[in-house]
Amino acid sequence: MPECSKRLSSVALPARASSRAAARAVSRAAAAMERDGAVVLRGLYDPRLIRRMRERVLRLHEGGALLKRGLVRDIGGRYAAVVPFEGPFLSPDFYADGRLRLLLEALLGADYRISSLEAVIARPGACGQHQHIDGPIRFDRRVGGRVRRYRGDLSRLPPYAVTLCVPLCDLDELNGSTEIWAGSHKSALRARPPGARSVGRDFPAARTDGEFGQAYLFDFRVFHGGRPNLSREPRPLLMFVFTRAWYRDPNLLDVRSGALISPVNWRRLPEKHRALFLLSPAARRELWASRRVSAGG
Repeated sequence: MPECSKRLSSVALPARASSRAAARAVSRAAAAMERDGAVVLRGLYDPRLIRRMRERVLRLHEGGALLKRGLVRDIGGRYAAVVPFEGPFLSPDFYADGRLRLLLEALLGADYRISSLEAVIARPGACGQHQHIDGPIRFDRRVGGRVRRYRGDLSRLPPYAVTLCVPLCDLDELNGSTEIWAGSHKSALRARPPGARSVGRDFPAARTDGEFGQAYLFDFRVFHGGRPNLSREPRPLLMFVFTRAWYRDPNLLDVRSGALISPVNWRRLPEKHRALFLLSPAARRELWASRRVSAGG
């Protein structure tokens, strides 16, 4: 694998979402997403909150519960599992930070939704991932028993889904940070998408190494891959996916829901944040129940 030749843009977020500095920071982050398909965010979360989430994830991992509950994938020594919105993950400071909301509204529109929350554990010795994009838009048709794929150029579409990665440890060249081919998101949905060789040739590779406390955001269409974990410790990472209201992640077709929240915790959500969780089963049950009551008069 060639050495990385680029550093992703890094944006420091001020404490107050209502400040002019926050608006400028969000503008810089949105510009980086447009240019590179990824951006590093510093100061998004209080390290104390990240430590609480780390403790919860590692406890679930070490006890085996993470593998038993909501397993999504287990490939090459790394696995991803859906994490319920409970405990520290139910904090509005996590899912509805004001600065994050400004940025997501700039990228996905005001009615964006939470699509999923997963913990990704790269065990010691986990191999590197293949170069890939996450959940493309598909317009396949079946005609006469044959699948016909849409061959048009969708490269100028705005983002429809983004992933916020929250490392629960330092990331370095030893434990396997994510490698991102900056700018490749603009080529992923062309009529003829590029292959791995052309992506590696045409777009600079950047790693997401960094100290505990930083996060990074990337477009679903950007080519990326996790590097191998050569350390002796598991590398825990949260992957928090946000989408436009109409988009459904095809990676989640084999699980019940990626936005897992209990009916009790759904009712505990502040009213102003409930729309974020409308893709969760608890929210849908609540909405259908209210409609039946209204229809019954």
